[in-house]
Amino acid sequence: MINFQNQTLDLGDLPRFETVEGHPVDKAYLKVLRILYTFWFLLVFSGLFLSEYSIDLPSSIFYSIFGGLAILFLLIILNIELGFSRRKFGIREKDLIFQKGFFVFKQTIVPYKRIQHIEVKQGLVFKAFNLYTLKIYTAGSSTGDLSIAGLNRNDADKLKAQILKVADLDEN
Repeated sequence: MINFQNQTLDLGDLPRFETVEGHPVDKAYLKVLRILYTFWFLLVFSGLFLSEYSIDLPSSIFYSIFGGLAILFLLIILNIELGFSRRKFGIREKDLIFQKGFFVFKQTIVPYKRIQHIEVKQGLVFKAFNLYTLKIYTAGSSTGDLSIAGLNRNDADKLKAQILKVADLDEN
């Protein structure tokens, strides 16, 4: 017969995530976010203005859509600007922590033992600023469970090397 135990843990004895020193992403990433969202803003508003003239939208509908999109864009920019200082990653003995957001704060914790694959990517705009994204895939997911964008090459390489070392993954 197996002796099953399931002890109650005291909440005060559990480790606190706040005690992890967070490492910020590169400050150049803020410029990248500004550029990308300004591009999308201009694209959407150009489409809106073109549609107003091509399909003859009533002015009340046009201004309602314009106002709604302007408010949405303002909220996105506020979230980026005010939340950028909260965009940090932390490395612990058994897991990796990433946090971001202002209006909606999100903290993701990935245990090293769940990591299956790591990818370092650099998109077109990121290349202009010499920034990278570290994408971490875990067991049971095909889309990648954690993406840390806005890392400089040194941080991306060090983080990848640390994860490979601790998670005991074969580097491809």
